[in-house]
Amino acid sequence: MKNINILPSSVANKIAAGEVVERPASIVKELVENSIDGQSSFIEVYVENGGKDKIEVVDNGIGITSKEISLAFKRHATSKIQSENDLDGINSLGFRGEALPSIAAVSKVEVLSKTAYEDTGVKFKLEGGINEEILPAPANEGTRFLVNDLFFNTPARKKFLKTTATELGYITDIIGRFVLSNPDISFKLYHNDRRLLSSSGNGSLKQAIADVLGAATAENTLKVNSKSEKIDIQGYVVKPSITKSNRSGQFIFINNRIIKSKLLTKAIEDGYKTLLPQHRYPIAVLKLWLPPNIIDVNVHPSKQEVKFDNERTIYQCLKAAIDSALMDKPLVTEYKYSKLNKSDKGSLTNSNSSKPTFSHRNNNRLTTENNVTEQLSYLEKLTKNNFSKDKEFHTDSSTVHEGVNNDLSTKSEKLPTKPISKSKIQTPEIINPFFTSLQILGQFSQTYIICKDTDNIYLIDQHAAQEKIYYEKAISQLGKQVSIQTVIPETIKLNGAQINIIEENNLTLKKLGFDIEVMDGNNIMIRGLPFFVNKTVSIQLMLDSLEEIFINDELSSLKKFKDAVLALISCKGAIKANHKLTHEEMQSLLNQLSYTSNPYSCPHGRPTVVSLDKKSIEKMFKRVK
Repeated sequence: MKNINILPSSVANKIAAGEVVERPASIVKELVENSIDGQSSFIEVYVENGGKDKIEVVDNGIGITSKEISLAFKRHATSKIQSENDLDGINSLGFRGEALPSIAAVSKVEVLSKTAYEDTGVKFKLEGGINEEILPAPANEGTRFLVNDLFFNTPARKKFLKTTATELGYITDIIGRFVLSNPDISFKLYHNDRRLLSSSGNGSLKQAIADVLGAATAENTLKVNSKSEKIDIQGYVVKPSITKSNRSGQFIFINNRIIKSKLLTKAIEDGYKTLLPQHRYPIAVLKLWLPPNIIDVNVHPSKQEVKFDNERTIYQCLKAAIDSALMDKPLVTEYKYSKLNKSDKGSLTNSNSSKPTFSHRNNNRLTTENNVTEQLSYLEKLTKNNFSKDKEFHTDSSTVHEGVNNDLSTKSEKLPTKPISKSKIQTPEIINPFFTSLQILGQFSQTYIICKDTDNIYLIDQHAAQEKIYYEKAISQLGKQVSIQTVIPETIKLNGAQINIIEENNLTLKKLGFDIEVMDGNNIMIRGLPFFVNKTVSIQLMLDSLEEIFINDELSSLKKFKDAVLALISCKGAIKANHKLTHEEMQSLLNQLSYTSNPYSCPHGRPTVVSLDKKSIEKMFKRVK
């Protein structure tokens, strides 16, 4: 049995460095945080070969004195906290006193620094944490930190570094986050002497978003501004028309610290609710200001993981702030016209689709839903290329039955209803007068309602629109006595798994408006359906779809389950594409949209209405440039 020994400091430092220095981006993060804590107003970062060969960070901060520069590389030496009590009120980005010795342990380091109180600067060199060299040297006020040959003395670590492009992607991502968290600091990032990113440092968060994510994204932001007793939330969310294929567009900062939090990510995505299509993720830049004593950033050496005293309150505040921002303005998807190139072969492109200043990695490319070419292709699939003489504008005056039970089904059937006393009739409140202001021009391809106002043409997807109407009506009924439409009892035979699902969830289904009785022999009897379910929809098809929700979806709460079921049956019950509507039916649909709280997307995240402005149309006809 081997004896227990205390490891030499050189070995211990290399081991400890593994927690702080994972890759070149880790070094960039630690050095830039030091520059920010040092009151810098500009920070320049130079890297070579993805940071594997060289990392250089230059700032104009307060600098390090010649007497303290050697001490800065001793483990647990820091100027940012003095006692245990300071851990309850950390305001600086760094505080552990581990970053510099960890970096020096696995690289060749050279530091040049000068303070305002000294006549000359100081140069300090370390190689693998040893061979100290301190010399006086001319320098500007601030610090220049140079790291060469990362992992030169730990080849096992070096071989696990990724390609230059991948490592550079991590570095650009972290610098982008610093730009967003510190819009009052000017940042520049260079790779192999080529500038990749530059920010103005003018203090504008919206300009910082343009610098990092591109002008198109910045132009489509909605301001978030929420204050309560213990939490202040500021920032921007991006309209649902611009999304990403992953969560790399979600930037969360607490007290200006870059953090990762599943709780806050969930709050962001829950705030968007049904506004996004499946497998698309929102873009948001959000800053939360909390009392330092209710959060713990001392969870991991990277200081990106945090713990909260009251997670539920913070989640609810953030979600409510996003809800408010998204509901504040109409979210109509806009399309812009741009000049056609010969190679376009007649396609239209989105003039707002400017590229981001930098890309994180190839699979994280920014996606905008406002791509006209893709949209026209989508419309073509929906209409099956059958724009013919029977797809004209329809404005005949057939009768339509308006009201909450208005059913634009192919059979135009009337549901059995009881007489309603006048005293019980309540006029619903118009929430979105935008739709009542539109003038209907007709119907295109028996799928889209064409409307206009003074300056815009609008296309409204009739299926998505009625789907959202049904969905919001259904949501409003939850917790109340649900209106049930009586149907002729129908017996359906199910398999064992389906029967089990019905039995386990029958109470919830009843709350949603289903009257289902489980019979012998794996049979069920349907006696009633929710008022918003079109009776022409196949009951078997609906049950099959419900089974898919129950079995495949990881629904963590009853509310999520209800939302999924309501979205499904609203979709199944709504009018479909290729269904002719009268002018009155189209007007009724618009009127009902005006009563919905968020009529701009269906429950699955697809837009219900898109617009084309007058200027874009004039550009098409070359009336304006």
